[in-house]
Amino acid sequence: MKIALVGGFAAGKTTLLAALTGHEHAAAAASQAAGKPRDGHAKVPDVRVEKLAEKWKPKKSTYATLDFVDSQPLYFDGPEREKNRETLGALREADGLLVVIGDFDAAPAFADLEALAKSVGWFRSEFLLADLDSVEKRIEKLEVSTKRPTPFQAAELKELAVHRRYKDALEANQPVASVKLSIEEARLVKGFRFLSEKPLLVAYNAAEGRLGQKPYAAELTGRGIPTVELAARLELELLRMEESERASFMGDYGLASFGTHALVTKAYAALGLVSFLTMGEDECRAWTIHRGDDAVTAAGRIHTDLSKGFIAAEITAFADWEAVGGVLKEVKAQGKFRTEGRTYVMQDGDIMNVKFNV
Repeated sequence: MKIALVGGFAAGKTTLLAALTGHEHAAAAASQAAGKPRDGHAKVPDVRVEKLAEKWKPKKSTYATLDFVDSQPLYFDGPEREKNRETLGALREADGLLVVIGDFDAAPAFADLEALAKSVGWFRSEFLLADLDSVEKRIEKLEVSTKRPTPFQAAELKELAVHRRYKDALEANQPVASVKLSIEEARLVKGFRFLSEKPLLVAYNAAEGRLGQKPYAAELTGRGIPTVELAARLELELLRMEESERASFMGDYGLASFGTHALVTKAYAALGLVSFLTMGEDECRAWTIHRGDDAVTAAGRIHTDLSKGFIAAEITAFADWEAVGGVLKEVKAQGKFRTEGRTYVMQDGDIMNVKFNV
């Protein structure tokens, strides 16, 4: 799953990408020069993996990851705004959008929450307009093709009806995600990957001296926009330090934890992702699945053979495992070690062992 960073000039997107993924500026510049997108993997923080590893002392511990990719800056005004079309088109390949708002000027860039919300609203409007353009073009094409009988006419008429509903929503300044579709309707328009159907998050990237001065992150989150306030440049510098000295510097800046960690966690949740766990002497690991996936799907994430030969899943919740000090015998004694079938819906933090036969 991929999150695209979106922002204007000097918002700090490249610095934030480096802080999220460890993909340093030099490597990012080399990728860009070679015509490749600046991207990287970010580890999803998970204390449960740490606690499993403390108990098992495995050869390795593996965390879930998210992919982040940078994008070209968007132009707010002037003739160069035409360049936004290509940038917005490339964003359709992402699964979620992270708007990066920079606040670095000598004077505060945002006098109040409304000013910040207006800036975020500009990006949202660009996404809506880009989708409206795509929808109108598709409607125009379908109105021509559905006038003559073809093997695809019935399906195209249904698709046309969906796009007309999309158009109504977009013209009312509502995202396509607000339009409720049946399973069949969703399948007909799946390939369009509209921008306004993607989860939207905000990173308020402040200068070091302004960190924590305004409660913008909490207030924007209260408005339904997951938001994290951070100082990407500071966090990147902290990551370059030895761990032994890092804690002292974090204390000097009043940082209890990294904003980038909170950002990755919120992005993971916004994409509808959860983790199940496996444990053992070889490896303790968090595996990524979609919320609502069943046990067979989860087994297939480990290995296709496990889903093909699936018999049952032995499940215990991490919280139940932790409550008895990680002693499986005690979990079983309390009746919290269960055998589940193929249709069991996995829960975040389930520890799973798969019984299979191939």
